[in-house]
Amino acid sequence: MDQAGDGLHTEDLAWARSLAAGAQAALDRYERELVPLVAAQLRRRGYAGDVIVEVQQVLRVRLLVGDGEGPAIARYEGRAALRSWVLIAALREAARQLSSREVPGDDALVELATRADLDGADKQRYAQIFKDAFRAAIKTLAPRDRLLLRMHLIDALTIDQIAAVQGVHRATAARWLERARETLSRATRKDFMARLGTDPFEADEILRWVQSRIELSLGALATPVAT
Repeated sequence: MDQAGDGLHTEDLAWARSLAAGAQAALDRYERELVPLVAAQLRRRGYAGDVIVEVQQVLRVRLLVGDGEGPAIARYEGRAALRSWVLIAALREAARQLSSREVPGDDALVELATRADLDGADKQRYAQIFKDAFRAAIKTLAPRDRLLLRMHLIDALTIDQIAAVQGVHRATAARWLERARETLSRATRKDFMARLGTDPFEADEILRWVQSRIELSLGALATPVAT
């Protein structure tokens, strides 16, 4: 990829200008290179085929045709690779569609967040109960909260990348993510204790273990809120 000394992706910028002008060769290259890239990345994140098709179509219209202001691709300035710029647009559109859809990939989130080894026989007997409680707690979250947790924990997106996908300031994205983390923590703790049905004499000790387990499972989610 040709990148000028001032940091601009000059080859991508020329490609984007050709796309904005409707040049057939540039459009063919978009279909050949960027459409498969977007599809692969959305599939890796657990999006269903119909969502991927819809996102691709929305992108074609928005980026290559546009509205009264012209195709959005004309606003590309070459400061990031074009493939990254298009992918962010695709992730943002996929996230928008989730407002009325089921968030994919809950199983992946559960497995990743609960995979750490446990020590001690007493703690081992709580492991499956905790996993079931964690899974149930995820399902109580709002779609956006579940998406935010997955984007950071599964997709390893930074707070700036999450903010770009959501189209908000990084401080807002950090606040949303922290609130999702806290909501999941409370819901997991409540569900765990309900499933265990323990007596009050055991509750305090077990609750301390549950809280430490939640902190272990979601520990990675605390890092994006830092500057």
